[in-house]
Amino acid sequence: MSILNIEHVTKKFGGFTALNDVSLNVEKGEAVAIIGSSGSGKSTLLRCVNNLERVTTGKITVDGKVLVDTVDGKAVYPKEAEIRTICTKTGMVFQHFNLFPHLSCIDNITSAPINVLKIPAEQARVEAMRLLGVVGLTEKADSYPAQLSGGQKQRVAIARALAMNPQIMLFDEPTSALDPETTNEVVSTIQKLVEQKITMLIVTHDMRFARNSATRVIFMDEGSIIEQNTPDKLFNHPENPRLQAFLNSIH
Repeated sequence: MSILNIEHVTKKFGGFTALNDVSLNVEKGEAVAIIGSSGSGKSTLLRCVNNLERVTTGKITVDGKVLVDTVDGKAVYPKEAEIRTICTKTGMVFQHFNLFPHLSCIDNITSAPINVLKIPAEQARVEAMRLLGVVGLTEKADSYPAQLSGGQKQRVAIARALAMNPQIMLFDEPTSALDPETTNEVVSTIQKLVEQKITMLIVTHDMRFARNSATRVIFMDEGSIIEQNTPDKLFNHPENPRLQAFLNSIH
C-alpha cells in the first residue's frame, strides 16, 4: 500500500523549473534513497512533500489524504488546519539538525507531541526516553544541543521526528554536515529504522549508504526522475547515460 503518492509534480521558481513532471510512489516499509548532483531537485521534492515548498502543478497524497491537487492548471491546497494535520504524518530530519538550542534533548523531543498532539507530558517523556534508547543517547536526555557532537545532535533530531509517530520519515542530506566518524553513528541509526520497516524517503549524497541501506534508489537530474531501481541494479547496471556519467564522476 502506498503511503506517499506524487503525481506529475512541477515546481517553478520564477523562470527556473526545479521539478519537472515528477511522479513517485513510496510503499509502506520502503526506504527510498534519492541521489543526484546538486541542483537536481532532490531536496525541493522532499520540501514539497511536507509543505515547506508549494508545488506549481501536480498532486501529492500522504497516507490517503490529499495535500495538493491541480484544478484547471492551478495547484489547490486544503485549509491550513488540514494541511497541518496532513503534515503530522511526515517527520522531517534536516541537514543542520534544527534543534531548539534553549531546550534539553528530552524537551526537544517532547515539545511537539505535547503541544501539537496534546499527549500528556509524562507519557511524552516515557516515549522520548524510549526513542533516545533507540538512537543510543539515553544518557544525554538532560543535555543541551551545544553540549552534543554533530552526530549526537542528528540522532536527537531523528528521535524528535519519530516522536510524532509519522507515517513516513523524510531525511534531507542527514549526514552531509558531519565528519566521517559521526556519519557512521547516524547511518547505523537510520539502518536500524530500515530494519524496523519504518517508511523513509532519504535525500543523500552518501552512495555507500544508498547502496547498503535503501530498498530502492532514485536518480534525479535537472528536476526529473531519470532512473530508479534496486541498489544493486542501479549502481552495478545503470541504464541511462546521465546516471552512468554521474556514477563515474563520484568514483
